[in-house]
Amino acid sequence: MQKSGSPMRAGILGAALILAASLPGVVVAATPPPTLTGEFLSAFPAFIPTSTVDIVASCDPAGTSTISWSVSGDAFGPYPGTFVETGTATVGPHTAPAFVNGLQLGPLLTVEAFFAIDSPTGQVIGSKRLTSQTSSDLGACYDLQGYVLPDDSIASGTFRRVSASSMSYEALIIAGDAAYLDSGATGVGLEHFAGTGMAEIDSVQEAFTSTQSAVVQASGGRATGGGRVGEVTFGFTAATDKSGPKGRCAVVDATGDVMVKCLDVGVIAVVGNRATITGNALYNGLAVRYRVDVVDAAESGANADRWSIRLSNGYTTGGLLTEGNVQVHD
Repeated sequence: MQKSGSPMRAGILGAALILAASLPGVVVAATPPPTLTGEFLSAFPAFIPTSTVDIVASCDPAGTSTISWSVSGDAFGPYPGTFVETGTATVGPHTAPAFVNGLQLGPLLTVEAFFAIDSPTGQVIGSKRLTSQTSSDLGACYDLQGYVLPDDSIASGTFRRVSASSMSYEALIIAGDAAYLDSGATGVGLEHFAGTGMAEIDSVQEAFTSTQSAVVQASGGRATGGGRVGEVTFGFTAATDKSGPKGRCAVVDATGDVMVKCLDVGVIAVVGNRATITGNALYNGLAVRYRVDVVDAAESGANADRWSIRLSNGYTTGGLLTEGNVQVHD
């Protein structure tokens, strides 16, 4: 179970989730939109002045480092336009047989991100995560003071790197009044240096390749459930009728002293045994947007079904049910 609530993310991700704020119930569109194959996202302020890169890190090259980012930039490919993304990576001890300017890299332990693309082709809301750990998935986190570079020059400043290619994504695509689901492979390349001795760099680049031949039409459907994921207790209901989607949810996270109350349902998208639900919520009384993803894997629920929630302030939690049950119906 992963949790975070960095204030850095609140504004940019809130704007992203508002894309689905007032969408009606799901209906069938005449022409489905494309998959994300060929989509490329770039935030590189030195070359794209309208893009932004905000990075917060806690570095321990001998232990575990954490790098979080909040970025906005341009989107190219089947969904041209703009994008926003927040993410967090953890890096293990910097002992990998790979170096940048003499600085040793370490293995990426986890990478998770939430992204949204605003495009004339459609509105895309998705998540991505590191699904395997290969020798090419590396990171670095250094706070440098008087570091001697290979060319004998002196560098002082901050250096962060995340280079992950073994990532998967799941995306909800809203085109017209219809909702679709796409999934596949992706990655993220993040580079940051600020200080003296090297050219200043801030960039985030990533690309997508769908594993589907086409996006899957999502029905309105119905999803209900409740139970526990570790110390987190949840309950929810969402359904679409003639007047549109309706529903509520409640989440109590005892370890984080967090209470979430979902106020409505903007979109419910069901494909097979999976459902994605978005809408408005309160996080300890503060207004946020939410996205709930559930998988109805077995009738028994516990140790089979999955539930997770992501909020526009960066908070996220969920995983395999330890108690309870989730049910999804077309």
